[in-house]
Amino acid sequence: MGFFFSRKATPKPASVTFALAGAGHTYDDGHVGFAPADLTITEKRVAIIGLNGSGKSTLLGLLDGSLRPTAGSVTLCGAGITLDTSSKKDLRTVDEWVGKVRREEIPNSFYRAENIVKAVDESLKRHKIADAERSARIGNLFAHFGLQQIRQAKAAELDSEKRHLLAIAAALAFDPSAIVADEPSKGLDEIGTRHVAEALFTYDKQVIVATHDTDMIVRPEYAIDRTLVLDAGAVVFDGSPADAVAFYMDLIRRKYEESKATD
Repeated sequence: MGFFFSRKATPKPASVTFALAGAGHTYDDGHVGFAPADLTITEKRVAIIGLNGSGKSTLLGLLDGSLRPTAGSVTLCGAGITLDTSSKKDLRTVDEWVGKVRREEIPNSFYRAENIVKAVDESLKRHKIADAERSARIGNLFAHFGLQQIRQAKAAELDSEKRHLLAIAAALAFDPSAIVADEPSKGLDEIGTRHVAEALFTYDKQVIVATHDTDMIVRPEYAIDRTLVLDAGAVVFDGSPADAVAFYMDLIRRKYEESKATD
């Protein structure tokens, strides 16, 4: 799949090394979202699973720069460049390197646009991307994510599956080096989940995804390289998808048995 750069743009790295060095995040109310830890992610396909409140979203926020660590440091490395997410100077480049996907959330401006193709086009135009390049990027993405036939639709007219797909396409429109996706198929049925997963994992980008869908993780066609299991704000397992899912199911059983014992 081809990627496009404006003439003035600095080429981004093909992939990113995410590194946490004693990094964690405690919220203002004192809740520990993610306990300080050392963690390095270099793989192309990484999944993060865990129960609600286990720290998945906090970890993703640390990785993509939307949350600053309250302890330690988070760096992104690629193409001989190292970025520190605690540095205001570096955050703009972090945003260029890492596309953020939050479920089916799309920018509010998309709902005000005449249609979804113009919504994405306007967002790229604000970043001074040339006409031909904008058209090529949008055509490429809309074809891949199954949006080409509804390109003239308004954002408010889309069903949930199409909004999920548009959210991913919108994040990819700026040609990031990696995508950090928080439950990109949340709320969809089995068919919708499969459509979103297939589109996401067959696009040639590094992907870090948080999900509750254990079936997605172990599908060989999605080629997940590594899976982290989180519990109580900490990584409690780090390994292959199949082993991680087995550990996770055992964790759920143990928590259920413990809750019954205390009733």
